[in-house]
Amino acid sequence: MSAKQNNSTVLNRRSFMVASAAGAAVAASAGSALAASSKANKLLGTNLGSGWAVSNTEAGFAGAVRITAAHEAGSEIFVLVCKQEAGSKALATTGKVDLFLLNDGKEGGVLTPDSDVKAVETLASLLKGNESALPGYANLMGQSERLRNFDPIDHAEPIEGRI
Repeated sequence: MSAKQNNSTVLNRRSFMVASAAGAAVAASAGSALAASSKANKLLGTNLGSGWAVSNTEAGFAGAVRITAAHEAGSEIFVLVCKQEAGSKALATTGKVDLFLLNDGKEGGVLTPDSDVKAVETLASLLKGNESALPGYANLMGQSERLRNFDPIDHAEPIEGRI
């Protein structure tokens, strides 16, 4: 093999190595984005007990994540996940996030069914230690911050004195 052919071969090998390294970096970053997405999607279909299962997650809900749980009988509940803050009166907390049950505009004078509360508590226990896998986790706000910035946005504010 002549020196010219050898240099050509070396350049091709170098080009190949550079291209392979760049491709590996792109594949790795795409892989981590897919892994984060698949972690969030792992919630879908998760059994929360008493006929409830996670049916949707929605990031960017005015500083919160909204998780929808569907009941086998056809009803739905909406759980709002916010950054944890002391004194929030959330139905459940993981220590990093607070979970509120949206009351769909109702006044809060009706006792929340125990199965709904249990579903929210189960969801909190499933999220504990995996909060960062939630879509939009880095942009979560505490409930009081959300209400200051977006009021009236929803009906997730705690109601004093549950009946």
